[in-house]
Amino acid sequence: MQAALHKGKSGTAVHTVAYSPVVWIAIPTRARLIKTMRGEAMSFTNHRRAIARRTTIATLLLIACSATPVLAQVITAPGLSAPGSISYDAEHVATIQATTDNDVAFLQGYSHARDRFFEMDYTRRGVSGTLAELVGPAALANDIQVRTLGLRRAAVRSFNALSADTRSWLQAYANGVNFWLATNPLPPEYGALDVTHAKAWEPVDSIAVGKGLAFQLSFDLDTDATIAFGAYQQAAAAAGINAQALYFVDTHRAAPADSRVTVPGFMPTATHSASAQSANAPSSNGSATNIAPISQTTLDLARSYRDAVRNNPLLAKAVDGRDTPIGSNEWVIGGSHTASGKPILSNDPHLGLSLAPVFMEQHLYSTDSRSPTPMDVTGVTVPGAPGVIQGCNQRVCWGTTTNSLDVTDVFQEQLRLNTNGLPYAIVHDGQEEPVQWIFQNYYVNQLDGTPDNIKRDNSIGYTNGAISLVVPRRNNGPIVQLLGSTGLSVAYTGFGATKELESFRRINRASNLAEFEDALTYFDFGSQNFAYADIDGNIAYFTSAEEPIRTDLQTGNGPGGGVPPFFIRDGSGALKHDWLPVMHPQPNQATPYEILPASEMPYVINPEQGYFANANNDPIGFSLGNNVFSLQRPGGGIYYLDSGGSSSLRMGRIDREIQRLIGTGNSITSADMMHLQANNQLLDAELLLPHLLAAFDEASASGAWSQSAALAANSGVSEAIGRLRNWDYSSPTGITAGYDEGDDPNNLPAPSQAEIDASVAATIWATWRGQAIHSTIDAALGRVGLGNYLPGSSDGFNALKFHLDSFPVLHGVGASGLNFFAVAGAPDASSARDFVLLKALSDSLDLLASDGFASAFGGSHDQSDYRWGKLHRITFKHPLGGPFSIPGPNPYPFQSVSADLPGVAKQGGYESVDAASHNTRANTLNGFTFGSGPARRFVGEMLPTISAAQIIPGGPSGVIGSPFYASQLGRWLTDHYKALPIPVADATANVVEQLDFQP
Repeated sequence: MQAALHKGKSGTAVHTVAYSPVVWIAIPTRARLIKTMRGEAMSFTNHRRAIARRTTIATLLLIACSATPVLAQVITAPGLSAPGSISYDAEHVATIQATTDNDVAFLQGYSHARDRFFEMDYTRRGVSGTLAELVGPAALANDIQVRTLGLRRAAVRSFNALSADTRSWLQAYANGVNFWLATNPLPPEYGALDVTHAKAWEPVDSIAVGKGLAFQLSFDLDTDATIAFGAYQQAAAAAGINAQALYFVDTHRAAPADSRVTVPGFMPTATHSASAQSANAPSSNGSATNIAPISQTTLDLARSYRDAVRNNPLLAKAVDGRDTPIGSNEWVIGGSHTASGKPILSNDPHLGLSLAPVFMEQHLYSTDSRSPTPMDVTGVTVPGAPGVIQGCNQRVCWGTTTNSLDVTDVFQEQLRLNTNGLPYAIVHDGQEEPVQWIFQNYYVNQLDGTPDNIKRDNSIGYTNGAISLVVPRRNNGPIVQLLGSTGLSVAYTGFGATKELESFRRINRASNLAEFEDALTYFDFGSQNFAYADIDGNIAYFTSAEEPIRTDLQTGNGPGGGVPPFFIRDGSGALKHDWLPVMHPQPNQATPYEILPASEMPYVINPEQGYFANANNDPIGFSLGNNVFSLQRPGGGIYYLDSGGSSSLRMGRIDREIQRLIGTGNSITSADMMHLQANNQLLDAELLLPHLLAAFDEASASGAWSQSAALAANSGVSEAIGRLRNWDYSSPTGITAGYDEGDDPNNLPAPSQAEIDASVAATIWATWRGQAIHSTIDAALGRVGLGNYLPGSSDGFNALKFHLDSFPVLHGVGASGLNFFAVAGAPDASSARDFVLLKALSDSLDLLASDGFASAFGGSHDQSDYRWGKLHRITFKHPLGGPFSIPGPNPYPFQSVSADLPGVAKQGGYESVDAASHNTRANTLNGFTFGSGPARRFVGEMLPTISAAQIIPGGPSGVIGSPFYASQLGRWLTDHYKALPIPVADATANVVEQLDFQP
């Protein structure tokens, strides 16, 4: 299906290529796992690989498939109130039609289960803490940690708080899932796991699935930041430098690398105390002042909990926080700038790129008599939950990116223990407040060849997970770590009775801006930046979810005791770190604490500039002065959203490109927006490369320091500088096996010379950037004993950029007094800087020619061999690995670059718009690989009949062997799209399979 015109590797025009499916038939093997697991230590990853070996390439048969006639089937389905249908087009996209919303939910549950049941089951178990019942002992530790957190308990609270109508909607969905389970065999994964039947789906499971997705986008632990800052305090004291300046100004900056914001001028009545502060004149303390020394007890608690959960897939991002920033893109161009005179909305949310994909396209149509107009909505859905999460109905479209709203606080509690050493209360304001005990039982799949051999594990001690301890004061949050009579508790808005599914249910039927805004009042946690556009010409941006107000920030002059909300806080009540009780309840508020009103949450409706964009950046500029506490609330108190340090480079590129398009005077089209979604130009290079080029020029000039001059005279360095100087900052793969914008995924072309040159420059740049961070930020911190507490990937880059940008003022010496460009014998600071930057380039070239990179470049010193696609690769991973992943030992048409270079080569790089980020410090053969990106690309134009297209990274089916397991992946890799029919009549115009359901 053609959706856009792009340029291929040869520079010729190529169109989107129609998918020609073949059919894979999977026959699950009953071969047994040779090594039984008798409680031995085995990582979850290795355990997954062992399971995957049980479903092998030998079990997959390939048969050719010619055009298939329409398949029709009549199914009698108890639970339906009236006839309904599920029809599938040639892409296996379901259109579900029924006479009530509940019947649509029933059929959606059936359809989800038909194509994605293992994914649904795996997700609900991962969120509920029952995964070991499915995949065995290696998941038991994760189950204990997840049960302790209590997302399942929160899902039950949420279900009980919903209206009876919404509860019946969720029950109808569960009934549809269970009808499929009762009438169909389980997917192939279960054969490999010795499981012959699955637990029935419950309405709470759908809420748990939604909670789990929102949790991964909004939950952040404060352990790593506290541990790091404690180490900085100790090291700085020994070195005689300023710890707070070292941490908040020099290395973990709140200010982003680029200053573009979504809503310029938001809250014009607020004062910004740091607004006059330039990037070259940093404040001495950044985002916090006078922080007391972190106690050893706090550090011990934080380290113990971090070490326990750091390998838990559900908690991985929460542990490393800003080291792996969240990502997504959205922008809306108003009709004043488009060729049609109608708005165009673009959205690509970035999530983990696993198989099956997170999203699944579906079209829902209901003629429910309780509504004056039919529900006719389409877009992507989350298998396991009813409704459409991102998409369009007949009048509006919406998309989302994640907002980093700080809705999690970790507290150090003083505990009262009983005679058995078990906590029965916390102490707050000198008073004992009882904690709740919840007894837990854990069951484990034995994986011993006996079907359904799932046994209770009795080895878990009371203080190690057999009892979950809940603190009512912390929004019914848990105590997650114990150390004698102290512990860590977690407060999180997601632990409450939230109503996100109610919000999406209303959004699906919203016909105008007012109804959309009302629906967002039910969106309580998992903060999203919503992009909105409608056929009436309106565009709008809203920050959603509920931000709790901290007592000390509202009633004091700053963070109590100097301890900010993104460090472990005092739970005794003495420093007023608690969340403020409700004083001004907001419409449909769920969080039982004071929250920011909607008027103070960033938003804009029909902006004067005629567009807006967001890419997880600071939406209003609260962090630009490197102090996230610098804004005041209009009615008093400190205005606080999050800790700053947000992603900014994708926003910077998007905003620059939109302004460039507007500046050309040519009206913007949907094709322009698709091309922008595929943009792979690296803004970090555009912002930082001038420093490297200037260093080379100065070192090449007469009178330069001899050591810098020697580096500049090196032929390899000189050649690399020439390549970088002529580079357009793009990052194509540069290899025939690579997937680049506009390629025919079924017949990948050879790269053009221009693409090869850009590819080589991208490789050199990415390698230099890592070496530059190592030789400046990391080296300086290593000299003061902080080599084990380096800033993360993004913070490391931001720190390097800050010290280069501020060099004319600070001369390489940070606000802390630490020199980040120290070179023995250098005659002056500038010479030292030039030497460090050029030496990093020389080292990067040596690295690329080294034995460590021989599998990619064969030890070559010829820079033209350094193709980006050899390093920048991705594997689409299934939880069980092996033949379920891509590339894998299966016949799907995607191959690793080579046996020693696993994964598919893809364009893009660090913080490119076509998201494909890797670690900025990468210095190994597989260090440049990536694992997250657009879970959906969408572009929609608000014509009277909305015109839209989208693509997902995989296919609608999660069943290995299906021709639709990866049917969209080739087009996704090459930035093509498929049409997204908006009216139901268009969606059902070319049906190839029809399931008619009768009550």
